[in-house]
Amino acid sequence: MHFTELNFKNWIIDELNELKITRLTEIQEKTIPLVLRNNSLIISSQTGSGKTYCYLLPILNKLDFSLNKTQAIIVLPTKELAKQVNSKINDFKKVNSQIKNINLIENKPININNLPHIVVGTPVKTKEFVDKYKIKDLTYFVLDEADMLFDLGFTNVIDEIFKRIDSQSLIKIACSATLHESLSNKLRKYLKNTKVVLNSKSIWVNPNIIHNIVYSSNFDDHQGTLLKLVNIINPFFGIIFCNTKNEVNDLYKLLKAQNIDVAKLHKDLSINERKKIFKDVSNLKYKYLIATDLASRGLDIKGADVVISYSMPVDDTWYIHRTGRSGRNNTKGTSYVIYNPKNDNQINRLIKKSVKWNFLFIDKQNKLVNKNLKLRIKSKPKFDSVTNAEIQKIIRVNSKKVKPGYKKKIKQQINKIKQKKKHEYIEKQVKQRLLNNSIKRTKYNKK
Repeated sequence: MHFTELNFKNWIIDELNELKITRLTEIQEKTIPLVLRNNSLIISSQTGSGKTYCYLLPILNKLDFSLNKTQAIIVLPTKELAKQVNSKINDFKKVNSQIKNINLIENKPININNLPHIVVGTPVKTKEFVDKYKIKDLTYFVLDEADMLFDLGFTNVIDEIFKRIDSQSLIKIACSATLHESLSNKLRKYLKNTKVVLNSKSIWVNPNIIHNIVYSSNFDDHQGTLLKLVNIINPFFGIIFCNTKNEVNDLYKLLKAQNIDVAKLHKDLSINERKKIFKDVSNLKYKYLIATDLASRGLDIKGADVVISYSMPVDDTWYIHRTGRSGRNNTKGTSYVIYNPKNDNQINRLIKKSVKWNFLFIDKQNKLVNKNLKLRIKSKPKFDSVTNAEIQKIIRVNSKKVKPGYKKKIKQQINKIKQKKKHEYIEKQVKQRLLNNSIKRTKYNKK
C-alpha cells in the first residue's frame, strides 16, 4: 500500500516523498488506518519495521494548529530515543512551520501561553512537564519501547503520569518489539479493552541475519578471541555490545591500541559526548562502535552490517534487539557471539525459539573455519572420575578444618574445578568435530 492511498494531508505526503518513503511496511499497513480512526493500540513488531511512523503520522495529521495546548505526549526510555523521535518530527517541520514540538531532554524554556503541540521526553521529564503545566485533555499518549520502559523500572512514574492525563477520549498507544505475557499484563493496566496488533513475522527469526557462535583455542581469553575476530572480518561498520560500561572501556582501550577506528557509548557519557558520537557514526568516521544496550533499543544507527556480542545479555529479547541493529531495510546482517560456557543454556533457549546458529572456530592461522559446523553445546557435560576424585579430596580436607565459611569455600573450589573441566570438555568436542570433518574431506578428495 502507498501512503497516497491514505487520507493524509498533502504536506505529510510531500515530506514522505522527500524522505523517499512511499510504501507502508506490514505493521504500518495494519495499524495506521486504525489510529486514524481513533483506536487505542498495542503494537508489537520487529526492530526496524517502522513502528514510529505508526503513531507519529496520524498524530501529525490530526494536529489542530489553532489550539494553544499540548495534544500529544510521547514517552521513551532513553535520551537518545527521545532525540531520535523528535528529529523525525523536525523532518515534517521543514514543510509545515506551524508544528510546535519539544524534546524535554534539551531543557528549553516553555511559555505557558505558547505550549508545544507535541512533547517528547523520558518518563521523569514527562511527569515534571505534566505536573508543572497541569496538562489534561490530551488527544494522544504514546509509550514507545514499552518493554524497556518497564525493564528500567519506570512503572511508578508512568502510573503517576496516567493518573493526571487519563480520560475516556485519550487515544493510547504502546509500541514494543516484543510482547511477552508480563509486558502484556502491565500494558493492560493502562490500555484496557485495547486492540493488539502483531507483525506476522516472528521477532526471533529475521531471515536477513546470520547468527554465529565464535570459539578460539583459549575459551577464557575473551578479549583475545574478540581481537582475532575483528582482525579477520572486515565490516562496513560494526557494533560491539557489552553488558557493562567497564567492559566497554576495556575493549575501547584494547582496540584503540591496535589502531582501529573505534568509538564507545554508555550511559555515563554526557549528552554532548553522545551527540558527537552519533554524528561521527553517521559520517562513517569509525569502523566499530562499542556500546552497552543503551544503543541497541530503537536507535537508528545506519550502516551496521555486523553486530558482535562480547557478552550476552541476560534477557533473550535483548539479544534480538542487538542483532536488529543490522539487517535493516531488507539488507543482510551478521551477528557474532564470543563464546562463553556460561551462555550454554541461553544458546539452547534461542535454538528452541528458532534461532539457527553457525558454530565458527578460529584456528591457529587466525582463520574462521567450519562455517557449517552444527555443534550443539551441552550445558551439562559429563565429568570424568578424576573430577569426582578431586571434589571428594577437597571435601575431606576442608571438613577436617571446620572454620567460619568453610562450606562456601568448598562450593567455590568445586565450581572452579567443574568450570575448568567443562572448558576442557567443550574444547575436546569442538576439536573432535573439526577433526572428523577434516577426515571426511580427506576421504572425499582421495576418491
